[in-house]
Amino acid sequence: MFRDAARIAFGKGARCVAVPEVRVLEVVRDGKRKKIGKVDFLLARVEGGKAVDFAALEVQAVYISGNSIRPAFDHYVKTGVLIEEGKRRPDFRSSAQKRLMPQLALKVPIFRRWGKRFFVATDSTFFSELPPMNPQSAGNSEVTWLSYKFERQPGGGFHMQSPNVVHTLWEDVETALREGKAPEKTELLAQLTESAKKLLPFTT
Repeated sequence: MFRDAARIAFGKGARCVAVPEVRVLEVVRDGKRKKIGKVDFLLARVEGGKAVDFAALEVQAVYISGNSIRPAFDHYVKTGVLIEEGKRRPDFRSSAQKRLMPQLALKVPIFRRWGKRFFVATDSTFFSELPPMNPQSAGNSEVTWLSYKFERQPGGGFHMQSPNVVHTLWEDVETALREGKAPEKTELLAQLTESAKKLLPFTT
């Protein structure tokens, strides 16, 4: 993921480092400055021992309903058999609208203002479950998605394939991941009218 994102951001052959969990926002609480808004990784291009450019990389996995999936996951990777405890539903909605969207809303505008690239890495199944977003050219991209497919190997285990790269605008991402579509005002008023017929009114 680091190489894929850095190659798009800085070009082939750039010398880079991946710095984890960098806080990019600052607030003042009780008179003290505090850093918030961690980015999973900042990819820095390094020349002569100094960072000369950077890009952001967020990595988003899919939440699974219930308790820890790790034991069932480890068993599946080794054997290819999904035990009963592992037969649980991936929660795509919570992973996208409730987790990923607030993270992006907090951080993407900062990198847009700086004119720096912002990448989001997911697995291909999760990406396919996201609402459709209008693809853009690489030069116009404000949020670049790296969608990875994992293929089982003959000798066991899985191999992460080269990513499907999708360039998008932040406005399109924000619209796509917004929680549902707002109705027309007339539709909402009609719904409220029907509800009002069944409820006891009060006077202010």
